[in-house]
Amino acid sequence: MDETRRLAQFITGINFNDLSSEVVEKARLLILDQLGCQLAFAALPWNQAIYNYIRERKGSCNESTVTNYGLKTTAEDAAFANAVFGHGFETDDTELSSASHPGVTIIPPALAVGEMKNINGKDLLTAIVIGYDVFIRIGLATRSMMERGFHTTAALGPLGSAAATSKVLKMDAGKTLHALAIASSESGGLAEYTESGGSVKRVHAGFAAQSGLRAALLAQAGITGPPTALEGRKGLCQAFANEYSLEEITVGLGKEFRILLTGTKPYCCCAAQHSALDAVSEIVKEHAIVPEEIMKIEVSQKARDVRATGNIVEPRDIVAAQFSGRFGIALRLIRRSNGLQDYSRANLSNPQILSLVHLIEYYVDDEMEKSNPAGAPAHVEIHLKNGSIHQRTVQYAKGTIQNPMTRKELEDKFRELTATLLTKEHAEKIVRIVRELEELDDLRKLISLLTPDQRSLSHG
Repeated sequence: MDETRRLAQFITGINFNDLSSEVVEKARLLILDQLGCQLAFAALPWNQAIYNYIRERKGSCNESTVTNYGLKTTAEDAAFANAVFGHGFETDDTELSSASHPGVTIIPPALAVGEMKNINGKDLLTAIVIGYDVFIRIGLATRSMMERGFHTTAALGPLGSAAATSKVLKMDAGKTLHALAIASSESGGLAEYTESGGSVKRVHAGFAAQSGLRAALLAQAGITGPPTALEGRKGLCQAFANEYSLEEITVGLGKEFRILLTGTKPYCCCAAQHSALDAVSEIVKEHAIVPEEIMKIEVSQKARDVRATGNIVEPRDIVAAQFSGRFGIALRLIRRSNGLQDYSRANLSNPQILSLVHLIEYYVDDEMEKSNPAGAPAHVEIHLKNGSIHQRTVQYAKGTIQNPMTRKELEDKFRELTATLLTKEHAEKIVRIVRELEELDDLRKLISLLTPDQRSLSHG
């Protein structure tokens, strides 16, 4: 017991020199990945709505910057907007065991408060590593919350945000404990969007980032919370999970950093379907299959992955499309891509895609849970009209920690995401600063680059 207090002590006790080069490199790459997502998706229609909401309620406070737009507002509102932007098109980082997106709830608030306090790169990296550690540890302890219909990113995000921002604010262990406790009461978020869609899913990350930051500020102001907020009889673990393992919260604490468990995403859709998409790609590459030859496709995955992506047949909106494994496979077969331009309103009504989704069936394979408990494997069989069957099993999709994207691949992903927004020179400045982030003496030098110069872009 006493897990909440031990986390608070860990948060205040860790400094940059306690982080290995591997951990620091991982944090740098995840920061770059999140910044690329924020910049690329800030101007999407649903994110423009968020920007308009923030702009209309802006007062005289100029603490922190809204990415892409350059608007100065409160740290809370900047964290909210930037987190929604970063989670805006399903290609932000993922921790598969808890089926969550840690970075989008941790990096935006750390940057917002970091800008407000004008911290350096080492302090930013340390706070972000701590945020991931707290988020993922609690997620591993309570992973069964998914079975109860909770969206893990929304439920865990306030804790990661509170941990990171408490570190940036240099709060003592007592106030940090209260920040975590207050954040626990902010946890929530339903996963019904996997059944019927809805753009509110994209806002969950903003809720989490903002509420965790607010929890830290409230604790700093003197508001208190229960010191057993996580482990108590009516605490978060008991309230959210059918089964939970408190030992996951503190095992290896301060020695094993859970940020290393975080994967990245090459495709703009739910990570639970990435292994199936890779399997389809491998089959098509080997056998040159065209959609017209297909009689049916069978996909076998773990029960939780089938629940996440096997329900929606004909999606009615883009969120639903990104959580429809059938739609994702149809895109892969017809367009050979699952990128930003593929998940479009036009493709929602594409007759070739809609015809193909009805040929795809999902099945639960309970053996996968035993053989690969840490991954999201998929077995795909493509049955052709001529009677032949082509099959492939992918244990770990590209981007998982077992099959990671390289630094070059992630830097190229950033360049591709921002290609229509930033000049090459502008993009390279951001890549360079993040690559050497621990040398940065003033975080505002990075923040200033997150608003594109439209004049230079017009000549780029």
